[in-house]
Amino acid sequence: MALSSKYRFFREGQWSLLVDAGRWGRELWAAVSRELADQAPADHPQTKRFPFPEGERREEYYLKVYHHSRPFGAIKDLLRDSKAFRALKQGVALSEEGFHVPLAVAAGEEREHRMLKRAFLLTLSVEGYGLPLFLRNRFAVPLEVPALREKREYVGKLALETRRLHQLGFVHGDLVPANILVRPEEEGVAFFFMDNDRTRRYPTWLPQRLWKRNLIQLNRFVLPGISLQDRMRFLRCYLGKKSWGKNDRRLIRWLEKKTRKRRLECDRIAAPVSFRELMRWNGPFARNI
Repeated sequence: MALSSKYRFFREGQWSLLVDAGRWGRELWAAVSRELADQAPADHPQTKRFPFPEGERREEYYLKVYHHSRPFGAIKDLLRDSKAFRALKQGVALSEEGFHVPLAVAAGEEREHRMLKRAFLLTLSVEGYGLPLFLRNRFAVPLEVPALREKREYVGKLALETRRLHQLGFVHGDLVPANILVRPEEEGVAFFFMDNDRTRRYPTWLPQRLWKRNLIQLNRFVLPGISLQDRMRFLRCYLGKKSWGKNDRRLIRWLEKKTRKRRLECDRIAAPVSFRELMRWNGPFARNI
């Protein structure tokens, strides 16, 4: 994958680095190195807020650290980029297609005899709200007509962004609502796709159905203010249909079946109720709203 000309590759000891040459420098690398030295090994990636430098010039970053993989993953890592490098490269590809993603300032991977030991991704902070929090703040109350229209507009906009993502061959690795950040703007909102270390891009001519996985990831969560009607509006905009055809209805039934299965697996909910009741945001089966 070709990278933007603003990124440079170089080595620091056992570290291979891809950096935004306009933002990277020795002082920033020294601060990142100190933070990496203080990180204890963990089974899952660790993300923390990373302000730099001190004083009036301080900017907010996020530092995500990936620790060594399990044995099978370690073997695969011999033949592929680290998740940090993949996240940076996919973020650049998404940005070049007009999608909103956090700006990656640097990615690094530490290897010894080609074995991946650690990796990190440093991104510039984005002002905004995770999708669940944004919905709770704006739409989790009885709505007047203007707010209701606004909600419907945002649901449609997210559906169109998701459709364009898939039309261009991208499949997000984990398109759950928490990985969509909403930034309010003067006119409307901008949606940011976060955590792109497992995002992939496939040739548009290649038939594949992995995009369905993203629809399940988005659909399985109960969200503040989001009704079954809103979910159907999303799907209608995503499919670009004014009326449902036979294949569309088959997809709807499939999504309901998979959503029920995921709610059973993840939330231990197996109640024999309607799908509307199962997904009602102020109902008995809502969790962490």
